[in-house]
Amino acid sequence: MARDVSVEVPRTRDAEFTAFVRDSSAYLHRTAYLLCGDPHRAEELVQSTFERVYRTWAKVQPGTERAYARRILVNLRIDAWRHGRRESFPGDDNIPIPPTSDHAGHVVLRDELVRGLARLPLNQRRVVVLRHLLDLPEAEVARELGIAVGTVKAANSRGLARLRDLLVAQAEVVEPVVVDEKAVLDRSRAALRRRRMRQSVGTVCVAVLLVLGVLTRGPVTLPWVGPVVLPGGELIAPLLDGRIPGPELDPTGNTPVVCPEELPGPTPTRAPEAGEDVGPLRDPVVVDAADARSLSCYDVDVEPSTPGYRDQSGVPVSADGEPLPEPRGLTDAGLLWQFGENRETGSPSIVQSSWALGTSSSGSSLTSYQGATVTPTDLTVTGNRVVWSEYAAENTSPRMGFVRTLIDSRGFLTTVVDPLATTEERLWLIATTREHALWTAGPTADDTRLFATTLDGDGTPAELAAGVTALAADEDEVIAAVRTPGGGGTSTTSIRLFDELTGADVTGTVLVEIEHDPSAEVAAAAVSDDVVAWTVVPVAARTGGALYVLDRAGDGDSVVRLDGGVVDDLRASGSLLSWTSTDTASENPADTSYLYRATASASGYDGPDLARYPGGSVAASLSGERTAWLEDAGARQWLVEGAVVPTLGRD
Repeated sequence: MARDVSVEVPRTRDAEFTAFVRDSSAYLHRTAYLLCGDPHRAEELVQSTFERVYRTWAKVQPGTERAYARRILVNLRIDAWRHGRRESFPGDDNIPIPPTSDHAGHVVLRDELVRGLARLPLNQRRVVVLRHLLDLPEAEVARELGIAVGTVKAANSRGLARLRDLLVAQAEVVEPVVVDEKAVLDRSRAALRRRRMRQSVGTVCVAVLLVLGVLTRGPVTLPWVGPVVLPGGELIAPLLDGRIPGPELDPTGNTPVVCPEELPGPTPTRAPEAGEDVGPLRDPVVVDAADARSLSCYDVDVEPSTPGYRDQSGVPVSADGEPLPEPRGLTDAGLLWQFGENRETGSPSIVQSSWALGTSSSGSSLTSYQGATVTPTDLTVTGNRVVWSEYAAENTSPRMGFVRTLIDSRGFLTTVVDPLATTEERLWLIATTREHALWTAGPTADDTRLFATTLDGDGTPAELAAGVTALAADEDEVIAAVRTPGGGGTSTTSIRLFDELTGADVTGTVLVEIEHDPSAEVAAAAVSDDVVAWTVVPVAARTGGALYVLDRAGDGDSVVRLDGGVVDDLRASGSLLSWTSTDTASENPADTSYLYRATASASGYDGPDLARYPGGSVAASLSGERTAWLEDAGARQWLVEGAVVPTLGRD
């Protein structure tokens, strides 16, 4: 009697792995694509994942292969973020997904989901992908990313809210990738062989190093000689002690932004005390800088930091030796202007860097005057325009100052070759609008005049005011603090607004007048459509100053009592302010930077809210919805960038 007989032959390890590659390639590739936004990088990420999985295939429990591979893929992606590699995600003109016409045949659909995810901050993107596209519970997302469940909830809420605004059409399905299982197996085998070879070589090197350490570090007892230390001990000892030469450039070493489980409460405010100076403000509230809370993930969506260190000359540089930019060159597009060198010629230049793209480009070489390169002194940015000042070398006569500009038009850098201004006086303050460059010049900082000219280089500089102690501008407005010496033991400083910089009579409009002690001055200013801000500090003591904020849109005036008297790089964006304050009264003065939500509309509370940037000595800046700060820990620095959350209080 004939019988059907089936014989089950156990599959080999390679056969099982090949079947896994065939079944899970599309899933892993889709996950990688949503995380990085680039199909080629997604393929590389999936291949690296398969190599890791093949290496430990024998340890994978049946039924958990896909989850195991997914966890490896996500960890590989996080490692890339943590190592400071900023990346560019494709815009809608570059996403390699074929267009599909709608039923009417008039428009072409784009992959809106990928576009939306690519525009999310990195921490929000990875949480949204794991939570919703991979359907993982919050606890598992927190476990895989190594963060708190509260952080997952906050990032997920913000990410979904932002996606709702970004998505305008239904997302298409990412095209599946065709995978050659045998080629994946061969590459995984080769990777495993290379790993084993490196491990073998490493083991041999460690053994040789230990033997050399024992022989050279000693002491070694020699016959008829006694204990001696052989040559080379001084070189081997630091290695055996774990002291590896060179800077430590782990980008995760910067101070983390706190992420509490609950929304932080507002900074305490108080009414002015009897006789307390509130300047020309009406019924302001007072905030003490000492009460500032820590910056949290509810304030800023942080992107990966860029590590740096001080080179032999003491200049902060990144891992590749390029100058580490200061935050003051930040633009609202996430670019950073700085002074550096032309990579081709080595000449000093104004350089535009994009840490998001990992690239930099030289905009223009600095001026050469009487055979010597000038020294750049200051720069300011508004929109796509940068204006900077230059000062001639000491051995030149006459010693000149120059004002120059450069415009970034969709990636094309346009330089006005001739300086906008040339003067024998010292340049002190500088600002720019969309159409004008402004600066103060004079023999000393206390004896200056304010000038303006058009950015196209065709205008003639016009003098606007004298005795300017502070200057600020946004896209279409300029404010200047104009000091007038007075009698009776007081001085007067007027905050003047210039919104028309053309014509014969440009005198500005007085916004407020400030009476103050002659030993004090308005030392910094900032302007936006929502606020006008200025600081008044004692010139001699340089401590005990205050920041005054005029709410242009409502009745939310406020005063911030500063810990230190020196305020640097005061910036305004909407109802947000940022600055760095130095407590000069301290024996060891340290810098502290602040982010101030100056109105109730900006904080989401009933009044303003003040937060302190993380880290020790920092410099911070603000531009549009972007912020950046530089942490300084002696030999190490970190440049950190992020997007400011619009308001703290939200549903």
